[in-house]
Amino acid sequence: MAKAQVNPLKGLLKRGKRPSLDLNYPSFIAFFSSNSSRTVQEFQRTVTNVGEGPASYAANFTSLEGYRVSVTPELLVFKEKYEKLSYTLRIEGPRTKKEEKEVDFGHLTWTNGKYVVRSPIVVTILRFHM
Repeated sequence: MAKAQVNPLKGLLKRGKRPSLDLNYPSFIAFFSSNSSRTVQEFQRTVTNVGEGPASYAANFTSLEGYRVSVTPELLVFKEKYEKLSYTLRIEGPRTKKEEKEVDFGHLTWTNGKYVVRSPIVVTILRFHM
């Protein structure tokens, strides 16, 4: 980092807290180890209704081969503008060693019949050679 840049993790590190790489960004990246059995990655996100008045958005996602993906809740029901709701995306995998790809891509989509909000998902296998 250049001297003029600010390191947002510096304060956390000084206080002995472990920084999280799971920021409230609209995208998801899940790292899995090739040396372990089935693993679970969970991500929590908070979203804000910026539309006028009440709205409901249903979740849908592209399948990621060899992974089990779920979202809770599957329906976000906003009662008013600027209301915040949270959801959890859960990715479990890989199911078997033969299904492992280095990287796979998909997306989570929230739709209400008029609008579509899409968040990319990336899963990757980290290979450790000793």
